Amino acid sequence: MSFDFAGARAGADLEAHFDVIQASALRVGIIGLIVSLAGALIPVTRDSFFPAYLTAFLFWTSISVASIGLCFLHQLVGGSWALPLRRPFEAAGAMIVLMALFFLPILVGVRLGYAFPWADAAVVQADPLVAHKTKFLNFPFFAARGVFYFAVWGLAAYLANAWSRQQDGRSDTAPSRRLKAVAGPALVVLFLSTSFAAFDWGMSRDPDWYSTIYGAMFIVGAILSTLAFATVFTIRNSAYEPIRSALTVGRLNDVGNLLLAFTMLWAYMSFSQFLITWLGNLPEEVIWYLRRIGGVWGVVALGLIAFGFFAPFLALLERQHKRDAGWVLPIASWILVMRAVDLAWLILPGYAKIGEGGTGFPWLGVLWYAAALAGIGGVWLSFFVRRLRTAPLIPLQDPRIVEALAHDHAHEHSGGAVL
Repeated sequence: MSFDFAGARAGADLEAHFDVIQASALRVGIIGLIVSLAGALIPVTRDSFFPAYLTAFLFWTSISVASIGLCFLHQLVGGSWALPLRRPFEAAGAMIVLMALFFLPILVGVRLGYAFPWADAAVVQADPLVAHKTKFLNFPFFAARGVFYFAVWGLAAYLANAWSRQQDGRSDTAPSRRLKAVAGPALVVLFLSTSFAAFDWGMSRDPDWYSTIYGAMFIVGAILSTLAFATVFTIRNSAYEPIRSALTVGRLNDVGNLLLAFTMLWAYMSFSQFLITWLGNLPEEVIWYLRRIGGVWGVVALGLIAFGFFAPFLALLERQHKRDAGWVLPIASWILVMRAVDLAWLILPGYAKIGEGGTGFPWLGVLWYAAALAGIGGVWLSFFVRRLRTAPLIPLQDPRIVEALAHDHAHEHSGGAVL
């Protein structure tokens, strides 16, 4: 099936549906941000608020950055799997500008000494290992690196969006050729910058510990979150054209395979880090796990193994499940929930401050985490939909899409619409 310019845009029914999503998401976002603001302003709650806000910020930022990477990845590998997902990826990638604004409260938290232990003068004074790392982990350098990451990601998001949209209105393939030419180097830059951002914003919550696989593990989790989000959004709106025609059974099967592959890759990397640490059994390495396997955090860890890996893994093994939106929608939704839980497990326990037990479960932090997830996520989703509806929902004239559609047609790969 081919799409023309008019047929690739949202119809009146989908536009009305988008209006409802935008308004509802914005209301939820404003309420969440108001609750979050209370957590930031009340002095006694700042210790639990800023790490929770950081975790929510990482969840939505990771989806934006991974969306940019998936846009460039599709330029390299092609295929029709991205037909219903490319424009959601591009719109989600453009939200990196919004996430730069949500980064400002983290800088405030660092300045006040609540977001990271290395920013706490008492910790630096008491722990020589943390003090040794302050040449790298200090406020001016931390802020400068943050500005650099957002500048790189913002440029990449601009190129992925601008050239893709230019292609919609042109018969020649110059914009697509430019995208393909920069896709490889862009993916390398995105991988390196996201790895360093994961070290800065995630791993430095435990400044007395390090892991060389942490950045790659974070990126794989981010891609899994992004695929799950895009899948949920697309299926939830697949009753409307042109998404209905774009989301065929064959493409749903492809997306299900990707969800399965990245679920296994995330589990493989997580277990690899644990196995290497367990075999080494060094005090400076096992401390990270000791903070995350005691008390309630230990229950969360077991839950991640059972429900974050085995549940979606076993459900996606069956081919028929991956070809049925009634299965893929709850599986992708569940993966998204477990990604939020996994990030909380990675970030919230953090370094035990001097004079504190450090292994207790931050019940108040969970409340702030939920509020920040809703606050940032509501605003993010509202602007995401606003950006999405400014262009055709299907990329037009893209040679990779055209070739994939011709291949699908020749081999009867599509299998018809899922709804």
